[in-house]
Amino acid sequence: MEGADVKLSYFETGDGVPVTLLHGFTQSGRSWQEVISKMPAGWRWVVPDLRGHGDTRVKPGAPVTMDSCTADLVMLWDRLGVERTHLVGYSMGGRLALHVAVHQPQRLLSLLTIGAHGGLEPEAREGRRLGDDALAARIEQEGLEAFVKYWTALPMFEGLERRGPAFTAQARAERMGNTVAGLAASLRGMGAGAMEPLWDRMPSVNVPCTFVAGQLDHGYVASARRLAGLVPHGRVEVVPRAGHTVHQERPEAFARVLANHLEAASSAAGSSATSA
Repeated sequence: MEGADVKLSYFETGDGVPVTLLHGFTQSGRSWQEVISKMPAGWRWVVPDLRGHGDTRVKPGAPVTMDSCTADLVMLWDRLGVERTHLVGYSMGGRLALHVAVHQPQRLLSLLTIGAHGGLEPEAREGRRLGDDALAARIEQEGLEAFVKYWTALPMFEGLERRGPAFTAQARAERMGNTVAGLAASLRGMGAGAMEPLWDRMPSVNVPCTFVAGQLDHGYVASARRLAGLVPHGRVEVVPRAGHTVHQERPEAFARVLANHLEAASSAAGSSATSA
C-alpha cells in the first residue's frame, strides 16, 4: 500500500470484526501468525509491518516515529474500509497502540497491550534517548547479524529459549529480515527515550482496555497495573510462567486472554449500543 512517503506492507486474514496487531521492535507482522492460528473464527486480522521493520519501506529521510506510524495505520484503515478496530500491540507496538489510543480514540473498539508502558519519567527519558542513539549507532557499525545476536541474548527474551531450537531459529530469521537503516531509525524515532509520555492522557482512553504482562517481567507488571488504574475501563492480566514476550512464550495462554478480551469488549459495546 503506497502512501506519500511509505510503501506499507501488511497482511489480512479472516472475516468479522477488525483486530489490528502491532509487532515489537526487530519483529514484523509475521510474529503474530501463531497466535492468529489459535484464535476462534469471527475476527478480521489486520497486520502491518511498522516503519523500520519487515517489508515496509520509507523514502530516504522520512520520519520513523509514533506519529508517522499512527498516520500509516489511519491510511491503512481508511483504504480497507475499517471505521473502528480492536487494537493489540506488543512492546514497541504496545507503546504505539497507547499513542494511537490517545491520538485517534475514535478509531478504536478496544485496546490490549503486552509488555508496554506509557513513557519514561523526565529524569530517565534523556538517558534512555542517549542509550537508544548509541544502540542505533552500534547497529550501523557492527551490522544486522551482530546486533540480532546481542538483542536476542538479552535476559528479557530468555523465555523464548524454552520454545526450543526450531522456534528460536524461526524468530531469529524473522529479525534478520529487517534492515540496519530501518532498525536504527526505529530506535532513534520510536524508542522509549523518544516517546511522548502518555500517562497523564490515559484517563481519556474510554474503551475497554486489557494490559498484559508476563509474571516474570516484573517492571512491566507494575506498568500494566499503573495503566489499568488510569483508564476508565482497565483490566490487568498477568500470565504465569512468562516473561516479556508473552504471546510467543505461551501462545495458547495468550490466545485465551485475547479471546476473552475481545469477547468482553464486544459485549460491552453491545450493551452500550442497547442502552443508547
